[in-house]
Amino acid sequence: MYQDKRAEIISVGTEILLGQIVDTNSAYLARKLALLGINLFRKTVVGDNAERIKETVGEALKRSDILILTGGLGPTQDDLTKEAVSELLGKKLLLNKKIAEQIQNKISHYHHRISKEAVFKQAMIPLSAAVIPNRVGTAPGIILGIIFEENKKTIILLPGVPEELKVMVEEEVVPYFLAKIPQKEVIKSRILKVWGMGESEVERTISCIMDEQLNPTVALLAKREGTCIRITAKFTPAKVDEEIKRVENKIREKLGNYIYGVDGQTMESVVGSLLKKRGLTLSLAESCSGGLLSHRVTNVPGSSDYYLGGVVSYSNEVKCSLLGVPEKLIREKGAVSEEVAKGMAKGARKVGKAHLGIGITGIAGPGGETSDKPVGLVYIALSSDKEDVCKRFIFSGGREMIKWRASQSALNMLREYLATDLHR
Repeated sequence: MYQDKRAEIISVGTEILLGQIVDTNSAYLARKLALLGINLFRKTVVGDNAERIKETVGEALKRSDILILTGGLGPTQDDLTKEAVSELLGKKLLLNKKIAEQIQNKISHYHHRISKEAVFKQAMIPLSAAVIPNRVGTAPGIILGIIFEENKKTIILLPGVPEELKVMVEEEVVPYFLAKIPQKEVIKSRILKVWGMGESEVERTISCIMDEQLNPTVALLAKREGTCIRITAKFTPAKVDEEIKRVENKIREKLGNYIYGVDGQTMESVVGSLLKKRGLTLSLAESCSGGLLSHRVTNVPGSSDYYLGGVVSYSNEVKCSLLGVPEKLIREKGAVSEEVAKGMAKGARKVGKAHLGIGITGIAGPGGETSDKPVGLVYIALSSDKEDVCKRFIFSGGREMIKWRASQSALNMLREYLATDLHR
């Protein structure tokens, strides 16, 4: 049974090994294997070197039953995956005339020329291998079923181009496994996103839940977007969602409104949904965040329904002339102060003729601090026709991280206001 077997992913490419590109293929494949209920035990990266590829594959075959290799199937001399694996297994490469003809038909539409040798290189298939068609690119994939040390093994070779790989996995590889796997259990995960509570505090709050859970399991991940709680379950397709929801409900009872979203949701998309639900509009005034908040808000499709505009009031002159913050107030309290943040938020709301205004002022660093105003000090204010409120924050990190945390906290402040206001 395939669900009792060990799987490994091997990414081939010196550019991945050197960090010149990010390996998104292995992450994609890992998610697909999890949904199939296949246990992934290791992911490895190896450069474009035939001997190292053979060594890596040979070691992997000793401990795992399913190997999926990506990359190194192209037409150039440094594409060595197929040749190295075939040599390791003692498989002769034979020209597949049908594949060669298909590749030639595809490249006839290309603006650049590809040599006959390059076409033949990609059309060489190991003896007894099954071919995975590539309708997007030219390099075909390969499935090899072999006996290694008296055990049945499966090796799948896929191109490294993500667009090609994904189509081949969806159309060929997943159906291949589904035909061999009785759908008894699948692995599925759900992410809960938390802001306003650090990782250690989250852990203390839900430690009793984490300790008691063997299936589903609960794990924490600290990310820029906040503390992420990953719930992972392995059950039958009919039961897996129910079990994840059961644990999610327990966690929500502990953390409440600190949880702002799930899975692919962002803080800005959650806030956008709340603004739409309320039929409210928003204008922004940003100083230290430099327009980052406006950028994030407008990244959400349909944000024109609620976002009216923003002012990056970096200088004191712009704070006064465009937002109406009194010059005397800035002189007396300083540009980084609760009073000025409130004035910016109120000015943004009035200038934009919006229901709500947000004002952000602070010190992003690395310089600009004073004895009583350190780097990372940020004031965020929210203005409505009912009230003007402000919160004081001290953010850690470099300049870009402080800007990010300021924008995230401003969105969260807006989220909390909108969520509370829904019940008024």
